[in-house]
Amino acid sequence: MVTYSSMKQYKVALFIGRFQPFHNGHLYSFNKAFELADKVIVGIGSSQESGTENNPWNYETRKKMVESLLAQAGLPGDSRKVIVVPVPDMFDDKKWGELIIEIIKNEGLSPAEVVAVGNNDWTNKIVRGVGVKVFETGLYNRDELEGIKIRELQKINDVQWKKRVPESVVKYLEEYDKQN
Repeated sequence: MVTYSSMKQYKVALFIGRFQPFHNGHLYSFNKAFELADKVIVGIGSSQESGTENNPWNYETRKKMVESLLAQAGLPGDSRKVIVVPVPDMFDDKKWGELIIEIIKNEGLSPAEVVAVGNNDWTNKIVRGVGVKVFETGLYNRDELEGIKIRELQKINDVQWKKRVPESVVKYLEEYDKQN
């Protein structure tokens, strides 16, 4: 799943998404992030949102989805390799860009040492604007791997959703559903 080599182009990759839920398209980009850097900052976007159709899970639940994936990959709690941070909506591009810089500086880095990995045009425009390079992975199997489509399958109890998310996330969400 996650591979490492001795020489990476960047110190850190920044991977931002809403992860509603974390699906195999996200996993594809996450793995690309590790091809570019030894450490990945996973920014959970719209972190203040939950309980809506587009954002059913809160920040903590989405963080646990990512952590379940890390445990499966053999990286549980390894803050040297992956950190998960909230990235709330700001509704102001300048303030949102400043938040990204703050996240980077909290890791003792400059924007030049970081690459953002992702395909969202708005996010990419803002991170480029604050001096962070962007690596676009391309959308992986987008016809099936789109959060809204996966949530619709879950809503109607169609088990096909399970083929679209990593096994660890399926297990986590099944347990989450039992408890809630």
